[in-house]
Amino acid sequence: MDNEPTKLEKTVIDNIRRIRQEKGISQLRLSIFCGTSASYIGLMETYKNIPKLSTIERIAEALDVPVLELFSSSEKTDILSNNEDEKELERKERIRNHIKKEIINKISSNLDDILQMI
Repeated sequence: MDNEPTKLEKTVIDNIRRIRQEKGISQLRLSIFCGTSASYIGLMETYKNIPKLSTIERIAEALDVPVLELFSSSEKTDILSNNEDEKELERKERIRNHIKKEIINKISSNLDDILQMI
């Protein structure tokens, strides 16, 4: 019997480890948040324990990420990140444009007031 994890299991575990490290969460802290032991997390991250779906759900909640993000291959994760970056840039651009309009309206209003006083 082959105990080697599947490609999907490796993807999930790799994403858990990557996200945990990116967020600066220790294995111990993650284990406390999701109700497992630190040794379980360590063994999981070295592919010696394969988490059940219920554990994956708790880990996703502890990491504050959607469960589906843990199942995403790095290609999809990169695409999602790029889309999120584009949305964030669009949002910032809308805010900048709104602020510009507000400033122009305020200047225009003040200029009208000044011209009326002359």
